[in-house]
Amino acid sequence: MINSFFKARPGMIPLAQMKKSIVICGIICCTMYIAFLLLMKSVNLMQITQLRFINYVILFFACMYQIKKWINKNRTYVPFSQVFCATFLIGIWSFILYSIFLFIYSKFDTQLADLFITHASAYSENIPFVVIIFEGSAISIIIAFINMQYFRRYEESEASLEV
Repeated sequence: MINSFFKARPGMIPLAQMKKSIVICGIICCTMYIAFLLLMKSVNLMQITQLRFINYVILFFACMYQIKKWINKNRTYVPFSQVFCATFLIGIWSFILYSIFLFIYSKFDTQLADLFITHASAYSENIPFVVIIFEGSAISIIIAFINMQYFRRYEESEASLEV
């Protein structure tokens, strides 16, 4: 009973602030995915499709940064369900934007279009972009669970709210 009195109080992030953060962080993640894609193109590593794993690392650290920013700003922990939702929505939003970019960019870059055709065993040329959205959604769920568990430490007073 006494321990629960001294626990940090939850800091529900207002919905308007959360929406704004999700949109901005998703755009920043998408921009970093695009920059990484262009870097891979410039060093001729586009054919190594396993390097898309770096996009997941980018998403992970961007979400970690955003949630840590909320914690530092409000000086309270963010409930784990809100951490999960924010991370999941940032991931989905960023991969939808990235898929739209790839759809448009592949119309101008024949090397990328050929890469999609080579690695896609589908009937339609639009399927790779849908797969990117589904893959991004799946990894967003995994990263959301990881972040949820990581930031639970603040809720259970295992980590200090101090900077």
